[in-house]
Amino acid sequence: MIPLVKVKWGEFYLNEIFDITPTKNGIDKIKLAGHGGDFPYITRTELNNGVNSFVNSQDDYIINSGNCITVGLDTQTAFYQDADFYTGQNIQVLRNKNLNEYNAKFIIPMLKNTLSIFNWGGNGATLTRLKRSRIILPVDKNNNPDYKFMEEYVKNIEAELLTETISQLKIL
Repeated sequence: MIPLVKVKWGEFYLNEIFDITPTKNGIDKIKLAGHGGDFPYITRTELNNGVNSFVNSQDDYIINSGNCITVGLDTQTAFYQDADFYTGQNIQVLRNKNLNEYNAKFIIPMLKNTLSIFNWGGNGATLTRLKRSRIILPVDKNNNPDYKFMEEYVKNIEAELLTETISQLKIL
C-alpha cells in the first residue's frame, strides 16, 4: 500500500466532482407512515450512519436511491448510503458515477474536514456554500480524483484489520 504522504493530492470544488441535490423529500418524522419497515429514514443525527429509524414504503413521498453520500446541513454530518432511503429535512445528496462504499469511506473523512468550517446557525452549510466548498483528494495522472486508489486503500486497511482481528482470536 502506498503511504498517503507519497500520493499526489488535488483540490476540487465539491460541485466539480459531485452532483449535489437536496433530498427528494424532507419528511417530518410524525408524517411517516409505518415504522419498523425496510427503508432507512436518514436524518441529521450523528449516530448510526444517519439512520434515525426504519420505515415502510411511503406512498406520498419519493424515495432516494442509494449509492450516495448524505450531508446534514445543520449538523455537518456525512454518511454513505448504500440502500434506497427516505430523509428528514435539510439533507443534501452527493452523487458521483465512480462512488462506491469503499472510496466513500475515504472521501467522507475528507468531506467532514471540509464541513468543519460550518456551524449551526448563520454560518451553517447551505446548498450554495456546500457546492462552493473545496475538498482535497488523491489524484490520478490526469489530475482527476483517483477513485480506484481510494477504493484500494480502504480495502487494504479493512483486510489488515481483519487479518489482525483473526490473529487475535487465534490467541484466545
